Amino acid sequence: MPLSLPHRGYRIAMLMALAHMLAVGDRFLLSILIEPIKADLGLGDAAIGVLQGPAFAFVNGAAVVPMVLLARHWPVARLLPIALLGSSVATIACALAGSVGMLVPARMLLGLAQAAIGPAAMGLIVAAMVPAHRGRGISLFTAGAALGRGLALIGGGGLLAVFALPALSMLPVAPWRLTFATAGLLGLPVALLIGRLAEPMGQREDRRGRMGAALRHMIADRAMLAPHILSALCAALVLQSLTSWSASLLIRMHALPPPLAGFQVGIVMMLAGAGGHALGGVLADRPGRARAPVLMLIGLALCALALWPLTRTDSLIVAVMALVVAVAGLSIALANGMIGLQARIPPALRVEGTAIFLTIVTLLGTALGPWWVGLASQAIAGPTGLAEAIGRVLGMTCLLGCGAAWVAGRRVTIPPLAGAA
Repeated sequence: MPLSLPHRGYRIAMLMALAHMLAVGDRFLLSILIEPIKADLGLGDAAIGVLQGPAFAFVNGAAVVPMVLLARHWPVARLLPIALLGSSVATIACALAGSVGMLVPARMLLGLAQAAIGPAAMGLIVAAMVPAHRGRGISLFTAGAALGRGLALIGGGGLLAVFALPALSMLPVAPWRLTFATAGLLGLPVALLIGRLAEPMGQREDRRGRMGAALRHMIADRAMLAPHILSALCAALVLQSLTSWSASLLIRMHALPPPLAGFQVGIVMMLAGAGGHALGGVLADRPGRARAPVLMLIGLALCALALWPLTRTDSLIVAVMALVVAVAGLSIALANGMIGLQARIPPALRVEGTAIFLTIVTLLGTALGPWWVGLASQAIAGPTGLAEAIGRVLGMTCLLGCGAAWVAGRRVTIPPLAGAA
């Protein structure tokens, strides 16, 4: 189809946001099912950390750049439904797993399938939106991640509660397995709907050689970009860890049932996450000198301060409010991590530069954060082991990110290399 009028482009952007929401929901569904899975399969926190971190993220991060290359040659309106179908199949495979040895391959398949969703969806949005509206179309897509985290925790907890009702307790399948299976099935109609899209004109732009050019540009600008990316990496590590472990923290520290814990954390992730991204963008757009590193520093500092009451208080209300502050601060930091990156990369290389950035963040931040917290929790043990692990591991990570943001802020006055906007 030709480049669309704005309202047609927005329809595609909203459909891509829906796909993103379901994919992120599949990814984080494990977070609300930790306790029943541990009880059923006899797993420790370290094994759960592997499932939430390395099993998914190493494959996902390593596959992002190849998927960008694949999206140049395949019609993305065909690649995206295949990716969504793979995500659904992987989620259903989690429901069938009888051991951690079967859960790991299912999470790896999930990581591989979802690596294609970002590049393919971004390609469709860029091709379908008129240039003056592309930024808003992309923001709709990225908002799907915050909604997906909330969907996983609220919807997953709700499904878990429904399948645990006495009327369904006679079923020979554990409620957590039925929750996985139901979530996996939700992606199938969306995959079929996207599969009916026609390929937008303009999608086949020749981008050969730009991945290498983007990498060389980023290396040449490393004095600014290295601390900037490190700060964003720290923010991603902490946010992924909080998303993965906050529900279990409320269950263990405040004796909440899993559905209620999922609802509490899901609401925070949706509202504080979306609000933090929006506020970070508004603050970054204010006139004056470049603000991204300063806003990253502020966001990470807010999270570091909030971790103490989150992991120490006996009050559920105080803990939830602390989680709101932490998630909002991290969202401000992550939004400005992406905003600051775009300002240092030439427009022609931003797709590839963003893919490299996401690969680094996924391979390190997403993979290591939940795993490290799980390892620390199991090593500390006891009723407060998870709280201590979150406080120590994530607190030190926030401080490291603050230091990196401070260094980036000192170097932000170095002019971008020629061609950057």
